[in-house]
Amino acid sequence: MDKNTIIGLVLIGALLLVWSIYNQPTKEQLAFQKHVQDSIELVNQKAQKEETAKAAGAQKTTSELTATDTTKQQVAVVNAGYFSDSTTKHEDFLTLENDVLKVTLTNKGGRVYSVELKKYKTHEGKSMVLFESTSSDFSYVFFSGTNQINTGDIYFKTENKSVLLTGKDSSSIQYRAYLSADKYIEQTYTIRPGSYMIGYNLNLKGLDSIITQNNQFITLLWKQRLLNGEHTITDNKNYSSVYFKYPNENASSLSLTAESTEKFPAVLEWISFKQHFFNSAIIAPKIFEQGNTKVTLDTGNVYVKTMTAELVMPYIHNKENSYAMNFYFGPNHYQSLRKFGIGLEQIVPLGWGIFSWFATPINKYFILPLFNLLNDFIGNYGIIILIMTLLIRGITLPLTYKSMVSAAKMKVLKPEIDELKEKYKDDQGKFGQEQMKLFGKAGVNPLGGCLPLLIQIPILTAMYSLFPNAIELRMQPFLWAKDLSSYDSIWNFPNHFSLPFYGDHVSLFTLLMTVTQIIMAVYTSQMNNVTGQMKWMQYIFPVMLLGIFNNLPAALTYYYFLFNLFSIIMQWGVQKYMIDEKAIHAQIQENKKKTPKKSGFMARLEDMQKKQRTAQRDRMKK
Repeated sequence: MDKNTIIGLVLIGALLLVWSIYNQPTKEQLAFQKHVQDSIELVNQKAQKEETAKAAGAQKTTSELTATDTTKQQVAVVNAGYFSDSTTKHEDFLTLENDVLKVTLTNKGGRVYSVELKKYKTHEGKSMVLFESTSSDFSYVFFSGTNQINTGDIYFKTENKSVLLTGKDSSSIQYRAYLSADKYIEQTYTIRPGSYMIGYNLNLKGLDSIITQNNQFITLLWKQRLLNGEHTITDNKNYSSVYFKYPNENASSLSLTAESTEKFPAVLEWISFKQHFFNSAIIAPKIFEQGNTKVTLDTGNVYVKTMTAELVMPYIHNKENSYAMNFYFGPNHYQSLRKFGIGLEQIVPLGWGIFSWFATPINKYFILPLFNLLNDFIGNYGIIILIMTLLIRGITLPLTYKSMVSAAKMKVLKPEIDELKEKYKDDQGKFGQEQMKLFGKAGVNPLGGCLPLLIQIPILTAMYSLFPNAIELRMQPFLWAKDLSSYDSIWNFPNHFSLPFYGDHVSLFTLLMTVTQIIMAVYTSQMNNVTGQMKWMQYIFPVMLLGIFNNLPAALTYYYFLFNLFSIIMQWGVQKYMIDEKAIHAQIQENKKKTPKKSGFMARLEDMQKKQRTAQRDRMKK
């Protein structure tokens, strides 16, 4: 290694050392970490045993059952000792229900047992259940001395009954677990008319008498195994992950395609367990001071992914501690989420990677407003996409016309360009220079057809991001497509046969898109006199897209098919009725007689070619 490399490595090592010393945990943080680990140890042991038994297809042995029962008894004894007024042997259920949401609550843990979205169905036509008791957990963990207390093992009391909200007022259900008459854990759930948002309040009264004095934290353990209700679980998995947001920052997420974890070093504003079209979120500004989350991949076709979070809440040793939060159980509808004003709409991606800087604003300020405007008057989303395509092609028509005129001029000039090629076949630099002179005399801009393409690409990219994530298209049929949010299969290969790079089915809209793309390639080749390898590339590219788009939503391939079809019709109409090649040829000849006025671009291009030609001559002399 050279001297600079050694110095660089030494500096990097020094920086890492200083950083590790600066960021080593305080005594309070070490105590918290121990409490968190202790609080989840029993839960993790139980979960690991259950997963191992399920994967092996075996039942627990007698010894395992005895160990599990012993653990449960120990936890129950601890909880019963503190919350003897609340201990019961019966699990009872209540429901909070409005016109869009049905939330089932259980007195065991005083938690949400299951959530049903009343206006949505699964792809099989069943009730849309986000999660249920067997696939979820929600509990608080804290310590009294060396004893761990988990609210998930406590049976809460309530004086309420199930609520079916039909009026305009909100309604609540309250659960309490008592130490004594004035010492208890209280959880209150409030439902509002027509809302997917559930108000939630945790109140700890008088617990300072049992919570360890040096314990300054309470840990929330939240887990969900997301149920699949979509056409393909693969798509659902590809769009599912944990999203979270720090105050005054954009939302972030864990990996969409791999198992991943994330530590929260600062206060969270909200955290969301998001699947393709729905999500469960906890909105709790300035409550969760730190914590961590994890996404685990699930096998099979029942569960999408398993998402867990351990969220740390500050506890002050006062007579009472209250934590006001909200749950959101509902659709990933961009406009609805945006109305909350907390950035929750950012879980709906409007752009990906490097393309997001232009795709996101196009979708946010143009495509989505247009889409929603048409949706107010038209109920069929296939017709809406048709009208949107016509409007977009109409807006770009003036630029398309200029592009076609430029192509017609290039076609007229082709014989003269071929003469220059033959004349200067051994001197490409001179050929380029003379070609530019010819373009200048004829008044032709060789890049005149590029601007429409540069405008169309961002729009096509925006649609590529929007349609796969638009819940408005979910379960919406059009023509032979049963669901515009998924692929439109007209034939599935037998015996689960699948072609690499293509899939196990045939999408008709993708085939139509590919055919129109090839027709456009043929037409472009004829107009621009494309030859050689470039000509064949124009045909190979649509075939490659056939494999890529075969598994994409029908709405997207339908839009691309319409876009291509209208482009072909426009090109044919403009070429046949608006462009006169003889008139263009005559105008070019007239322009040649005049002293050409060089545009700034043409002047710079010619100057560049002259410099290249001079440099080439200098190299030949050497």
